[in-house]
Amino acid sequence: MKLLFDCDGTILDSMHIWVDPINEVFEKYGFRLDTLSKEEKGKIEALPLEGMCEFIANEMATDMTTEEVREYFDEIIHDGYKNSLLPKDGALKKLEELYEKGYEMAIASSTDSIYLKLAFERLNIDKYFSFLTTPDLTDFKKSDKEYWQYAIDQFGVDASEVILYDDALYAIKAANNLGINTCGVKDFPYNENEWEDIKENASLYLDGIWEIDADNLLG
Repeated sequence: MKLLFDCDGTILDSMHIWVDPINEVFEKYGFRLDTLSKEEKGKIEALPLEGMCEFIANEMATDMTTEEVREYFDEIIHDGYKNSLLPKDGALKKLEELYEKGYEMAIASSTDSIYLKLAFERLNIDKYFSFLTTPDLTDFKKSDKEYWQYAIDQFGVDASEVILYDDALYAIKAANNLGINTCGVKDFPYNENEWEDIKENASLYLDGIWEIDADNLLG
């Protein structure tokens, strides 16, 4: 079995570095991320940083340019991944265990690779992952069919031999559509409103990746 991991909210405790700045912008215009519909929230979550900034400028903060929104986010995001974001409880120990057992692992994230590499190198976990599947490397959003096919092709196996660990409902649904096994990962409060839907759509679900049974992945 090949293992595909989301990063933000699954490996890294990093959702706040996206959600808090987004809400600071949204609240000026009468929005909050957690008050959007599941479909609208998923659409934003699937976008890479550049696409998210463009969406916010065009659809929400209409008095800001895309460049102004990007400038607002870029310093916060770059600094966080380079210097301060921490892993989720038990995540590094579990990744090390899976790596030592010989599982091939990779990343499926909507965050651009430049930021992920900063964090992975700082935490010394870059060696665990054979490849990264990100919008800047694939030219596809995480909600696109082609994004998931890229990951399957990189592994060189059938989709049924891949399992995705992810905290986002839209990602689990998209991966399911290609036949990838899916495991929902709790990341409260950020996916609390979607948790029941995640449990209904995923093959299994966990409180965190530290709960993965390396000897019975689909058990």
